[in-house]
Amino acid sequence: MAYKQQPSFTLAFVAAALILLAGQVTARREIIEVKGRGVTDPILEAKLIDMLEETERTKDKVPVLGNSEMVKYCDNAYGMSIGNLKKALGMLQRGIKSPQGFKELKAIVLEVMKAYEECDHVFAENAKPSPFGISNTKLKSLGTKCKQYAEEDAKQN
Repeated sequence: MAYKQQPSFTLAFVAAALILLAGQVTARREIIEVKGRGVTDPILEAKLIDMLEETERTKDKVPVLGNSEMVKYCDNAYGMSIGNLKKALGMLQRGIKSPQGFKELKAIVLEVMKAYEECDHVFAENAKPSPFGISNTKLKSLGTKCKQYAEEDAKQN
């Protein structure tokens, strides 16, 4: 007769406890004080850097895609977005002194996300698929995370 092995209750409990603790660790983000200059958020900074680098990679595709007005529009939108993301990163790296600073950072991220959306819209108006669609989807997702982090940080600060 075969012996059926059943997981012990203790093992199941320990596994569940570890999963819950892991969730709490990843959910807890802390903003860090920059000596005498305000606060910064290393996770938000990392997401902004990811967003900046992905925007730069996307802009690098422009010369390969031709010289249409739609491509030129997107090239300009990405150039503007790169400048805005660098501004947001600079604010965060220097330290933000008030909730208003995080709100300003959030506004910059929203402006950048709008540029990505408008780039896709220009192609849609002309009934053409955007060659930037996949990149813009990723960028908007990163932007949504940055916006959420900035909102949380504004409440904590």
